[in-house]
Amino acid sequence: MTDERWISVTGSGEASVAPDLAIVSFAVTGNGKELAATRDDVNLRSSAVLATLRELGIADGDLNAPDVGIQPEYDYRKGQRLVGYRVTRSMTAKVRDLDRLGEVLDGVVSAGANEMHGAQMSAADPSAAEHAALASAVAAARAKAEVLATAAGSTIGAVARIEEEADVGGPPMPMMRMMAMSESADVQTEVAAGDLTVVRRVRAWFSIG
Repeated sequence: MTDERWISVTGSGEASVAPDLAIVSFAVTGNGKELAATRDDVNLRSSAVLATLRELGIADGDLNAPDVGIQPEYDYRKGQRLVGYRVTRSMTAKVRDLDRLGEVLDGVVSAGANEMHGAQMSAADPSAAEHAALASAVAAARAKAEVLATAAGSTIGAVARIEEEADVGGPPMPMMRMMAMSESADVQTEVAAGDLTVVRRVRAWFSIG
């Protein structure tokens, strides 16, 4: 910029968007002295979990179930003695009908999953919220520039330059409430997910006079 009379400020803005997709992460694990028997048990329960998900309408393309991981377990109190194995099969499922999310969570646990890592919410098209957050960030930057310029006895003019700052906060996380599972099979887990909050930041340079 050739004009030396300018002011640089940052601004942040946010907007909300309703989630329409949940990625559920869970695992089937087992511990045992015999590797073959432990692995067979984990694979059997994993197959039951996958069958349940398909029955609940989850498409094969929305399921991710890589092969099992095997971790030997040792007793170090008297040297390094092998005492058994831990077998884990981690899986994810994309749930596109959020009204059935509680049913899916109950289903995978009932079928044999014994580690539930949670559900990450997302929106298929967050662009409208992103644009609204950017507009809010620019307005915040201008308001900040006006305060600084007024305090310095100047006035701001046109935007000389503006750029979006990198997002360092990670993906937006929704408010989510998962009620504890009841011992009764007739009571379904209740899941309540709030809107996703999209945050954007900009840096702007305003001319001052």
